[in-house]
Amino acid sequence: MKLVCEVFVNDLLPAVRAILANDLIEKHDLTQREAARRLDMTQPAISQYKNKLRGREVENIEKSEAVSKKIRGLVEDIAKQRIDMEEYDKRFCEICEVAKQDSILESRFSCDIQ
Repeated sequence: MKLVCEVFVNDLLPAVRAILANDLIEKHDLTQREAARRLDMTQPAISQYKNKLRGREVENIEKSEAVSKKIRGLVEDIAKQRIDMEEYDKRFCEICEVAKQDSILESRFSCDIQ
């Protein structure tokens, strides 16, 4: 049995990071190095997200308008440097919560605990 947070970290977190990295680079014209700095990752990790070697669940996440909206808001705040690490952490929890509400995580865990 997997916990919800475990499923999010293993399955959805890489996809969320892929969307963040790609949007920062493509929509906000950041370099891979600058995107990596703002996301507290390495440039090679950003490259792997860009080349779709990480974050295989992007399509599933983007099917949810509510989750996509949360991610896009986070991208904007990161791009405009309006966010600190505490807020960044909180926003990932919010994305996870919306993913649970939209049943994105439902098929991946078998815990009935509310």
